[in-house]
Amino acid sequence: QGSGPILLDEVQCSGNELSLDQCKKSDWGQQNCDHIEDAGVSCDPFTGPPVRLVDGESTKEGRVEVLLNGQWGSVCDDDWTDRDAAVVCRQLGFSGTAKARAMAYFGEGHGPIHLDNVECSGMEQTLGQCAMPDTRIHSCWHSEDAGVIC
Repeated sequence: QGSGPILLDEVQCSGNELSLDQCKKSDWGQQNCDHIEDAGVSCDPFTGPPVRLVDGESTKEGRVEVLLNGQWGSVCDDDWTDRDAAVVCRQLGFSGTAKARAMAYFGEGHGPIHLDNVECSGMEQTLGQCAMPDTRIHSCWHSEDAGVIC
């Protein structure tokens, strides 16, 4: 059991949020709990959403798509770099040089654009470990879909 104030109550997350603040919940500090009800978690390393490459000439290249909320969607090329491409290639099991491609190099995707302004250091094992702003906010069109060559 913890001590001090209880800040959150009635938290309901779908599992796709990037922070607790995005989950449905009571207002901060409004609660009817005792510390006997304190919540806890056990975390496995976050692998993030599945990734695939689409419309390339081989399995080692293509438009980057991620699976979120049961739907495949593309990644915007804003701030898309070779470091980001290296992480995608690593997640897919490829080693060696990775090149980022922008402006729908592998054609325009269809459906949602799930990610924008992805910020990888290049050392992450999966795209899900990179810093990303809110997945619901982007300023992109499919003409800006990101791609990689592994």
